[in-house]
Amino acid sequence: MILSMTGYGEAEFNEQGRKLRVEIKSLNSKSFDLNFRTPPRYRVLELTARKQLTALLYRGKCEVNVFEEWVAGQDAAPINKTVVAHYVQELKAIFPLTDEALLTTVMRMPNVFASGDDIISDEEQKVFLSTLKKASQALVNYRQQEGISLGQDLTNQLEQIKAQLKKIAAQADMRIATRKQKLHEQLRQLTLNYDQDRLEQELIYYLDKWDINEELVRLRHHLDYFQTNLDENTAIKGKKLGFIAQEMGREINTIGSKANDSDLQKSVVSMKDALERIKEQVLNAL
Repeated sequence: MILSMTGYGEAEFNEQGRKLRVEIKSLNSKSFDLNFRTPPRYRVLELTARKQLTALLYRGKCEVNVFEEWVAGQDAAPINKTVVAHYVQELKAIFPLTDEALLTTVMRMPNVFASGDDIISDEEQKVFLSTLKKASQALVNYRQQEGISLGQDLTNQLEQIKAQLKKIAAQADMRIATRKQKLHEQLRQLTLNYDQDRLEQELIYYLDKWDINEELVRLRHHLDYFQTNLDENTAIKGKKLGFIAQEMGREINTIGSKANDSDLQKSVVSMKDALERIKEQVLNAL
C-alpha cells in the first residue's frame, strides 16, 4: 500500500440556516506545511485543527479553506456592507465588470457576513472539528485512490529494470570471455615471445575491471528491497523509497561505466530511463 501526497477533500455542514464548508488541498512537500485560511471567529481552534490534521495527513503542502455562509433562517448574520463594498472596488480594479456580476463572487469571500458574537459555542466547536475531520478523511481517501495508480506504475518500472537486468546478466560473462579470446588472437598475430603466466595475471587484472557481478547482485537486492517496502502495509514510505532508488542509481551507473559493450549500454540506458520515472513518482509518495 502506498499513498500519494496530492489530493483534495471537502466536507459540508448545513443546518439551521448556516452552511459551513471545509476544503483541503494537498501537494508534494518534504515535510508537513499547512496554510490555514478561516474566518476570524474560528482562529481560536487553529492549533487544535493543526494537531488533528497533522495526525491524519503526515506530509504534504496542505491548504485549508473554511467558508461559512448564512443561507436562511432567523439567525442569519447581517451583511457587512463596508467589507462588501471594499471587495467590489478591489475586484473592479482587476476585472472591469458590473457590481451585479461581481456580487456572487464577493458574497463567498471572508468576513462578508457580520457576526454580533465572535465567541464560538461548544456545539459550534464540535461541528467545526467534525467537518474538518470529514474533509481530511475525504483527502485521505483521494490519496489512497491516487496511491493505487502510483503503486502500479512503480511496479511496472521495477519490472522493466528487472527485465534489462536479466539481459545484462546473460551477456556479462560472455563478453569477458569474448574479449579475452580477442586479446589472445591479437597477441598471436604479433608473433612475439611472452611469459604466458604473466599474461594471464595481466588479463585477470585487466578483465576484473569489467566484472559487474557484484553490482548485479546488489542491484537485485535493491530491487527486491524496494518492492518489499512498496508492498508493506504502512502509510509513510516515500522518503525511504527515495533512498533505495538512489542506491539503485549508483549500481546502474557503475554497471554502465564497466560495460564496454554497446548492447549492455542500451540496457543500462533503459534502466536509467525507468529509474528516473521511479524517482519522479517517489517524490509524490507519502
